[in-house]
Amino acid sequence: MNDLALNWITQELTSIHADKNARILWCTDENALNTLPAVLHHEQLLVLTNRWDVAEQAKARGFTTEFNDFDCSEITDNSLDKIFYRVSKEKPVVHHVLNQAWRCLKPGGQLLLAGYKNEGTKTYIEKIAKLLGSGKNIVKHGPVYSAELSKYNEYDAAELLDDSDYRQPRPIAPDSGLRLFSKPGLFGWNKQDAGSALLIEQLKHLLPLPNPFNSGVDLGCGYGYLTIAAASLDICKDINHWILTDNNAAALELARQNLQHNQLNGEVIAADAGKGIRTKADLLLCNPPFHQGFGIDGDLTDKFLLSAKRLLAAQGIALFVVNQFIPLERKAAPLFSQIKVIIDNGSFKVIQLGL
Repeated sequence: MNDLALNWITQELTSIHADKNARILWCTDENALNTLPAVLHHEQLLVLTNRWDVAEQAKARGFTTEFNDFDCSEITDNSLDKIFYRVSKEKPVVHHVLNQAWRCLKPGGQLLLAGYKNEGTKTYIEKIAKLLGSGKNIVKHGPVYSAELSKYNEYDAAELLDDSDYRQPRPIAPDSGLRLFSKPGLFGWNKQDAGSALLIEQLKHLLPLPNPFNSGVDLGCGYGYLTIAAASLDICKDINHWILTDNNAAALELARQNLQHNQLNGEVIAADAGKGIRTKADLLLCNPPFHQGFGIDGDLTDKFLLSAKRLLAAQGIALFVVNQFIPLERKAAPLFSQIKVIIDNGSFKVIQLGL
């Protein structure tokens, strides 16, 4: 999908004047995947992303890059000349980044912001313009809103946008009997996801087994719900080491914390749909994403299925849960000899795969 909002951001980036002393930050996420420009020859440009795949692409193209959960704590107040940002999907993430932009920009520094009309971009521009003490300067290009805003107000934490206490993990799903922590911006962060819960319910009754499960992989782990819930079941009692992998910086940090809170032996690995992981899993669990930024991307399901085939042990079992409309059985057919729909409740389906 051609992202017109991102196109505007990259066009503005490529027109940066060659001031070697100017400090510039580009905050970007999955919206930039596969659309990063060639390296911009600016000594003080930093790409900050919460996506592992975007970070790897940015490094390969010569950008100075940091991979974290949009953590700007190492950037001094009032120190940046420009910040570029194509708005993210989740409102708490956007408010967090905009708050950091206000703190980090120099007086007179500029925030360049863009997004689609239906993403709430106009409202975001109005909010951050007020915070910065800037005119709104909203420009509409078809479905895209953009703005170049200058900072005039002094930093005042009392005026920050509501980011739902973005940085702070908090306990969730206490009724599940599991000790779980999550945070705003993650998928299903404030509840027990119905699809994942359905997968766990089916896992309880997955008998007979050809062999006990000794190793487990949580592919696209999020904050680790599937691992923590599965580890509490008798069927997984022999798993002595879990591998959890995700592409998102916040998910990886919360997964690590949840392993520690539940005293589970496991390893959390940053990877793009499990790329580069060499283990073999007796049990592989996956609730794959099907959104790329704001759009639906069917290729994501294919990526996770290919990784599952590579990671699954010869006698292993993979359990996927997907929205009912995802044709996972058809996509899995060239890769797996065993494909079984365990349940289809009209909203989600759980599918068992084997080699």
